[in-house]
Amino acid sequence: MNKLNSLLFQVDVVSLLPEVFLALSFLVLLIYGSFQVIEAVNRDTYLAPSVARLTLVTLFLSLLLVFNSPILNGVVWNATFIVDGAGTSVKCIVLLSIFLCCLLAEEYLFLARIRPYEIFVFFLGVALSLCLLISSYDLLSIYLSIEFLSLIFYTLAAWKRDSGFSAEAGLKYFILGSLASLFFLFGSSLIYLVTGTTNLGTLSLLFDNLSSASTLSSLGFLFVISALLFKLGAAPYHMWVADVYEGAPTIITLLFASVPKFAIFVAMLRLIFISSWSLFPVVWESLFFSCGLLSLFFGCLGGLGEIKLKRVLAYSGIGHIGFLCLGTGCGSLMGVQSIFFYLFFYTLTSLYMWTYLLHLYPSKKNWLSIVDSVGLVQSNPILGIMTCLMLFSLAGIPPFGGFFSKMLVFASLVDGYFYSLALFAVFTSALSAFYYLRLIKILYFEKPKTWVFFCALSKSNAFVLCSTSFFVLFFMFSPNIFYLFAYKLGLFFFI
Repeated sequence: MNKLNSLLFQVDVVSLLPEVFLALSFLVLLIYGSFQVIEAVNRDTYLAPSVARLTLVTLFLSLLLVFNSPILNGVVWNATFIVDGAGTSVKCIVLLSIFLCCLLAEEYLFLARIRPYEIFVFFLGVALSLCLLISSYDLLSIYLSIEFLSLIFYTLAAWKRDSGFSAEAGLKYFILGSLASLFFLFGSSLIYLVTGTTNLGTLSLLFDNLSSASTLSSLGFLFVISALLFKLGAAPYHMWVADVYEGAPTIITLLFASVPKFAIFVAMLRLIFISSWSLFPVVWESLFFSCGLLSLFFGCLGGLGEIKLKRVLAYSGIGHIGFLCLGTGCGSLMGVQSIFFYLFFYTLTSLYMWTYLLHLYPSKKNWLSIVDSVGLVQSNPILGIMTCLMLFSLAGIPPFGGFFSKMLVFASLVDGYFYSLALFAVFTSALSAFYYLRLIKILYFEKPKTWVFFCALSKSNAFVLCSTSFFVLFFMFSPNIFYLFAYKLGLFFFI
């Protein structure tokens, strides 16, 4: 019996070896910084460069551990976590995204005069919490992973202590995020009251083939999913998005906008398609279509009157979450495929646009206006044309990845006979293209009234801009790879 328990423990550890490695690295890096900070102060230097390089190495090794995991499928740690192909693939995408964020952070923090090294330790904490969230197979493990991630995000949002905007962003995010945590706990308690369990696999057996579910269980799942929709910034839970994005440091906003959505959607799809599929016609279809339409409406109209670049991209993100909610509401394999396909290209485009913002006066101004791009085309024509094409992709103009992402969502809606929703999505997409085209107009047709100077593009910024734009702009030459990848990910939620 002892040998069996020992063997099971080894299997559990090996299955979550990347998470164990990230947790140990998180502690080691924190201890290393604590011991070295006094020496760094005495030498009139700071630790951020060395800690940044250690963080990059740690993330790279974690990516290798995920990619070479010997356990491909299974439920581990007393059915609290699950290992499958979808989780492994999404972990690789999340770790790569955080790697790129960390690559950009060192130069930005130097120019913005943010000296504390702990921000890179928090990057490891974000990677750990997201990997745990992706593998979570229990309501308690989902909650703990979300809370670990939220505590780090609250701290990062208020990182600039001398900025009133940053303090406001952190406080607003903390108060509203606490309310979302309350929703999640209340919903979980209702589910446990009705079923006596919080395990997603057991819930799937209890709710399988039910013609109708109890009001308390439906209400519990509704509260849980609402909390996750708040973390995504979907309307009507979007009140915090624009203010937090504007107040947080730009590198932190890049992290907020680009990284966590993939992981949260995986957890949400497990809850919907595995644990509570029988509730789909009653609860999920109405909820996600309502949130999708509201997100498209607020994302479209909210960005039309904005002049601050951060707020424009924040409302753009709300609109894109609307498309993802519509894909979820379809309740079909094509709908889930469209979610992952859309998330992949949205993550790449979001990384590009926020890196572009990092390049524009990273430390000289508290906020960036849309007119701060005037003269960029004359200064750097290649960056100007790449940014113009990426804005076309965001607007959904063919033949770039953004167009095919939206087209797959439209196809999912039409396949489910939701014609009116598809027409509304097309209308709002065309209307929201205005503020993307306005940026292109400023880039190419506005002339600077005074002499403007743009900093040289750094190597890290250039690498991220080129690598992300390559997949989006040249998607048309090999589209089947991305379609099959999204289809394979979607299958894991229907087997």
